[in-house]
Amino acid sequence: MEKIDPQQDHERLRQYAPGLKITFKGKAYTIQRRTTLASGEAAVVLQGDQDQFVISANEFLAVVR
Repeated sequence: MEKIDPQQDHERLRQYAPGLKITFKGKAYTIQRRTTLASGEAAVVLQGDQDQFVISANEFLAVVR
């Protein structure tokens, strides 16, 4: 069986563990989990005081860094 190499986006998200509190676009959020979209793209689920949403890894990393 051939080993599947992790995608680069998943590797870049490794430092953002679930439970980590971050500021995203000026608001405080907690990372609920890292996931994969149906397209295969890495994503993050963010939980705020009144909202929760999924954002692609590329968009997340562009704003957080």
